[in-house]
Amino acid sequence: MSCRVGIDVGGTYTDAVYVDHGQILRTAKVPTREENLVETILDALKTLTLDNVKTIDQITVSTTLVTNAILQKRLPSVDLLLFPGNGMSLNALPWPVQYSELSGEMDFRGREVRPSDPSEWKQFPWVKRSGNPELVAIVGKFSHRNNLHEIQLADYLKKSYPNCQIALGHEWGQANFYRRSLTTCLNLGVTGLYHQFAQQLQAAVSDLKIQAPILILKADGGSLPLPKLRPIHSIYSGPAASVLAALTQSEPSDSSIIVDIGGTTTDLGLILSGTPLLSSRGAQIGPYSTLVRSLAVRSIPVGGDSVVRPSEQGFVLENYRLGPAYCLGGKALTPTDALRYLELIDYGNKNLAEEALASILPSERRTPEFYRKLAREIIDTVVDRISEAVDSLKREWQEEPAYKVWEVLHPHEARTFKTLVSGGGAQGLAKALGKRLEIPVQLGVYPEVSNALGAAMARPTFDCTFHIDTYIKRYHVEETGEQGKWQGSPRPYREVEGFLDGLVQKQAEYLGIEIQDLEKEPFDFFPIVQNYQSVGQIIRGAAHLRPGVIGRVVK
Repeated sequence: MSCRVGIDVGGTYTDAVYVDHGQILRTAKVPTREENLVETILDALKTLTLDNVKTIDQITVSTTLVTNAILQKRLPSVDLLLFPGNGMSLNALPWPVQYSELSGEMDFRGREVRPSDPSEWKQFPWVKRSGNPELVAIVGKFSHRNNLHEIQLADYLKKSYPNCQIALGHEWGQANFYRRSLTTCLNLGVTGLYHQFAQQLQAAVSDLKIQAPILILKADGGSLPLPKLRPIHSIYSGPAASVLAALTQSEPSDSSIIVDIGGTTTDLGLILSGTPLLSSRGAQIGPYSTLVRSLAVRSIPVGGDSVVRPSEQGFVLENYRLGPAYCLGGKALTPTDALRYLELIDYGNKNLAEEALASILPSERRTPEFYRKLAREIIDTVVDRISEAVDSLKREWQEEPAYKVWEVLHPHEARTFKTLVSGGGAQGLAKALGKRLEIPVQLGVYPEVSNALGAAMARPTFDCTFHIDTYIKRYHVEETGEQGKWQGSPRPYREVEGFLDGLVQKQAEYLGIEIQDLEKEPFDFFPIVQNYQSVGQIIRGAAHLRPGVIGRVVK
């Protein structure tokens, strides 16, 4: 392990930790300025008051930049051009974006069935707008196996509109046409915003005389260097960070439910015998289904700063916040005020917390007895909402293939979960949550900055999956979209091991990461038979570096 800084940009606060060989030396918490995340990150770094910035070996940031841009609909318009081929009704799918259909078809093995039609390319949407395209995403149904039509159209657009930015769907390398189309479109839409952020952050950190590389945490719990990250991969990095923080504080064989209670949301995750549960589907963000690989995590809209307003039944816990808690200078009653009044937390002004509780009570009930009763009811409501989400997600998690495999391999551990609680409200809610869930609850180390700890201790994740069709002599790589001609034999065996090793080395060098503890899947060989004779094989091979942390925290 080395000297690392972890920074988590949350909706309410941005947290930072400085970790030296597994020991947390310093922590910081600053308000998040959503309009300027770079300055927020610099505030956090400065608050750490590092004596010698040259000792920092790495900075890892978990950021809400891309997530917020998508959910708040702050993306530029992208022209989505599709080669769907026959046998598919695009209208049957819930497209959250406009698209144009084009002629041209590949079959499922990447063989051209029908060529593209360049005459259609003069009727694109921007022609009717009498303008030029700025962002264009081009996706073919089976382009991940043969990108010919995408390349042809991209070449035409580059010549006709030199300033146009183009994204190609085959570069996402997977078979789900709908998710691949939306992922290509979304990633292109956020690329400009992300690149501006990356450049500003790199320049600002350099101005502090910090030369350490900057990495960004991904939805799957891994980290990649700032300039190498596909922007869309940074969604849901906050929930992933809370799972990683739990790994740094638990035994390698522990199975835990992670509950991270923030100011705006509560994040939930699951660890099975020391391994975070990965979702078998791509991440969903707003109306967009994506191919982004993510941990099986969820965020629910309840946190320490959720607004509590009066109602005929007494009060309603809303799904939004209006700034900090009343006891911290805010304008509305929140669960944090209830925790402060009952002295379950030690920050904030207790008199202001009492004033906030009184604001929704009738004058005749403004007494300590009713204040305590109301505060307990608010806390119980928060705990019930979190517990209901945990119970619901348990049922969902049990349907994940990785969970089913874990149950088979660990039959005696299936019910030995504990709950690790972190976040600003963790201290006050841990006991009540444990009682409601009826399982052991543990408060994390430095729970108020746990996500920053998870970011600091994250290691890279890595996946390399190839498919070879030796009969038509083509291969493609899922993660990079690389395609090419297969130069090997029609029925290879040992050959594919070296081929996979070469792909791994090339991909790791491009990403600028070191590969350790790489896991290789057994190769799958499917014979291709024609006229009762084997004429080739379809082969799949894969190597993975699973999500995890570089070590445990020294307590």
